[in-house]
Amino acid sequence: MLHGIALRYFLEVARTGSLAASSENLHVAVSAISRQIAKLEDEVGTPLFERMPRGMVLTDSGQLLAEHARRALLDADAVLSEISEAHALGRGIVRVGCTEGFTRNFLPSVLAGFHVEHPRARFVLRSGTPAQVEQWVAQGEVDVGLAFSTSTSTAVHAEFSMSAPVCALLRPSHPLADKDALTFDDLFDYPVAVLERGTTVRQLIDWCCSLRGKHLEPLFTSNNSSAMHQFAALTGAITLGSAIALQGMEAEPTLLAKHIDEPLLNERFLQVTTMKGRHLPPPVSQFLETLKSALSMADVAKPRKGRTRVAR
Repeated sequence: MLHGIALRYFLEVARTGSLAASSENLHVAVSAISRQIAKLEDEVGTPLFERMPRGMVLTDSGQLLAEHARRALLDADAVLSEISEAHALGRGIVRVGCTEGFTRNFLPSVLAGFHVEHPRARFVLRSGTPAQVEQWVAQGEVDVGLAFSTSTSTAVHAEFSMSAPVCALLRPSHPLADKDALTFDDLFDYPVAVLERGTTVRQLIDWCCSLRGKHLEPLFTSNNSSAMHQFAALTGAITLGSAIALQGMEAEPTLLAKHIDEPLLNERFLQVTTMKGRHLPPPVSQFLETLKSALSMADVAKPRKGRTRVAR
């Protein structure tokens, strides 16, 4: 029988690739961690790690055990959460991973609304690239993932999906503001602010340029969408993204979201994901339904060919 403490030690070594780092993080002696891993390897009858000069790397058997261990430990936590709720309904932690744009307005608004209905719930919010969000969900580091994607992943379970085309965001006074829809060529006639590589927006823009034999030279590049939106609002540059990540603010709008008449830029969707095969604790399940409802009401699956207002 695989013991919980041994699995926790095993997962930490798998995460860090080092007995010493795991010892420091867990505040447990290296010898104790090494003994537990040796017992696991003896129990399953095969090595779980390759001992390399620069650290420990999971074998194929180790990868299989890691996937099982993450689900098993999270399911155990979910059961404990359900038991504790018999005494304190609504208590629990909801851990959310998302791409950076959602941290600005949309998710804080959803979390605040959920807090009103579930005041004893606690929240952890992490932001990163789409690939990082997928990894966090797959490894159980967050409960729910919210990110844009251009393909369907087999590493996580999609709880919700909706179309989320790339839009052009520009000032109401911009020369293109009165056009029903922009063309891809319009982007080359004005200064443009774009996210760094590793994002779905940049990926699709680069694909379009490659297919058309064009090269886009951004005036401004950043890994922070808030900085890009503010830069566009101050300078009159065009930036690219999605209106949904900016919803939830009550300030006066400073940018408009315009449809771009380019099929490839429509090949993007927004996904809410959870770990495959995991039993979610009640607070997480409740938040998941709240998040899906908020996204459904956002109504951005098809960009309007007009002036869609985006908050500062």
